[in-house]
Amino acid sequence: MNKDMVLSCSRGGRFVAEMMSKVVVSVNRPVNLLRTYYAQVLERDLNMHQTWALIEAQVAFFLGVMPVGYAFTLRAVALLWLVVTVKKCRRLLA
Repeated sequence: MNKDMVLSCSRGGRFVAEMMSKVVVSVNRPVNLLRTYYAQVLERDLNMHQTWALIEAQVAFFLGVMPVGYAFTLRAVALLWLVVTVKKCRRLLA
């Protein structure tokens, strides 16, 4: 019994799908470069989910450390975000 399904869409729908595919490829190109860099540094293979977790941890770190003029509450939120992302990275990379 064959369970294949054929979906059809209009020309406009195909155009939007192709454009979204090109955007995803464009965004993933630098992330793939980072993934290979992180894999070399950590000396292990990484998937995209682990790479995004590492990127998120770096962004949380820089938002918590770099800006000098933040209010205390924003710094506390950034620190909390950093702790959560580091725990997430440890869980994903274990």
